[in-house]
Amino acid sequence: MQNSKKLLGLDRGDLKGIDGFFAVLLWGEYQRTGDQKALDTLLAYNIQDTINLENLIVIAYNMKLKETSFYESHVIEEPTLPGNPFSADLKKVDKIKNSPQYWLLDQWY
Repeated sequence: MQNSKKLLGLDRGDLKGIDGFFAVLLWGEYQRTGDQKALDTLLAYNIQDTINLENLIVIAYNMKLKETSFYESHVIEEPTLPGNPFSADLKKVDKIKNSPQYWLLDQWY
């Protein structure tokens, strides 16, 4: 999946390496501790996915359109993407990644 994101030009910035599983860990951290940095990092992850959706649909549309005879007249220019109002707290990300308590199987419910 990472290679296809690079191939399509989708950049996750500071969120590189954060995936859906890690989003669950961020949510769990926020629920347990109320740490706003965990929630802001989770929001940054979710919003970045939303921001990339428009670009992804335009890329997919244009790729499919290349198979037709009217590509030149119907191609859509890739949109200028808005900025993400949230940012990942890299210290929080590292803390979670390096903390064995988050990886114990009996922690999941």
